[in-house]
Amino acid sequence: MTNSAFSMITKSLHAAALALVLLAGLNLAVAQPLVLTGATVHPVNAEPIANGMVLIRDGLIEAVGTDIEIPADAEVVDLNGLALYPGFVHPATQLGLTEISSVAGTVDTAEMGSINAALRVESSVNHDSELLPTSIAGGILNAHIIPGGGLIRGTSALLRLDGWSWEEMTLATPLGMHVAFPTGAASDEDNEDLALINRVLDHARHYRAARAAAEEGLRPRPLRNDQLEALMQLLAGEVPLMLSANGHRVIETALDWAEGQGFENIILIANSDAQFVADRLAESDIPVILQNPYGMPVRRWEPYDQSFRSAAVLHEAGVRFAIGDGGSGMNVANARNLPFQAGTSIAHGLPHDVALKAVTLRPAEILGVADQLGSIEPGKRASLFAASGDPLEPMTQIRRVWIDGVEYDLMRDRGLRLYQRYRGRQAELR
Repeated sequence: MTNSAFSMITKSLHAAALALVLLAGLNLAVAQPLVLTGATVHPVNAEPIANGMVLIRDGLIEAVGTDIEIPADAEVVDLNGLALYPGFVHPATQLGLTEISSVAGTVDTAEMGSINAALRVESSVNHDSELLPTSIAGGILNAHIIPGGGLIRGTSALLRLDGWSWEEMTLATPLGMHVAFPTGAASDEDNEDLALINRVLDHARHYRAARAAAEEGLRPRPLRNDQLEALMQLLAGEVPLMLSANGHRVIETALDWAEGQGFENIILIANSDAQFVADRLAESDIPVILQNPYGMPVRRWEPYDQSFRSAAVLHEAGVRFAIGDGGSGMNVANARNLPFQAGTSIAHGLPHDVALKAVTLRPAEILGVADQLGSIEPGKRASLFAASGDPLEPMTQIRRVWIDGVEYDLMRDRGLRLYQRYRGRQAELR
């Protein structure tokens, strides 16, 4: 083949590729509107709407009500008899970072060492994880993915659970810098782990000051340090401190430490013992990601339902909180059960509307993405599901799901495929 012939073929291929790109952009620009009708719409931020309508255009909710003008070119989906809810927002999980906790090759939840401030969790997410379709089939359409391991763990990110890559799935990052408060520091003022955290933060403050002086031309620019660079956003208050602590003495000590360090933007990630410091949390307006309200009592004198009542106690005290499921790699296989933890809290004193918000609107608010998710209202992402009833009840079935206005194939969930397969086998044997 001559060089000129090769050049002509290359130009033709480039032109064809450009045409496909332009065509794809054209199709995106004239995406067909979608109207969901007939369902009882549960906006979460407002009263339910019987026989409601939701107009979706370009992946966003355009209108909600009972008398919406249907565009002539719209696809209309009748959801008569179903209930329409916003997708659940998991407030803290390691979905996509681990597949089988007992198989080391499928676990990527933590890095070596104690200080990993530069870690960005989103780039480690496996978009092909079999656990993502299972979670989506359970109504969890978006999740706050958090790092684990070490003391300063790095930053977290909010991801939608469907996509071809982590870049496509990432909706917001970084959401916060994660610090695991050392348990031993509650009883040891000279705790070595806490001393290490303090030294690193002091170094980061000096590094920040040196950077500022260099920008003013007062001194040479310091050598770049990725760990200290990552902490600059935390020290500037641009991202919250996501403080993990379990046990009420540890939580109290951790809050004292955070306040002593001058952090004002704090999100506490804690177990049910957060209920014992509820008044302080409410007074300081520190939101809580409540981990595992299914937990067993940790002290002999506690009643069996001590953990189950923790959400109700936080609510009564006026604490802003979201309900999580534990957040570790051991919990990801059961992430789909998140709404049932909220349901159990209802049985132990939490109002139903508050429980629903604790897995939809509240996590979106706490994570700073309430302008995109958490309720069914104009301007937000059309991440919704239609269910046979109350999704906080285990017997409710989620029938249809839309993520950013595109219907999701629930049969991607391996559990549903196996259910259909063996259900058919049972019918053959009758």
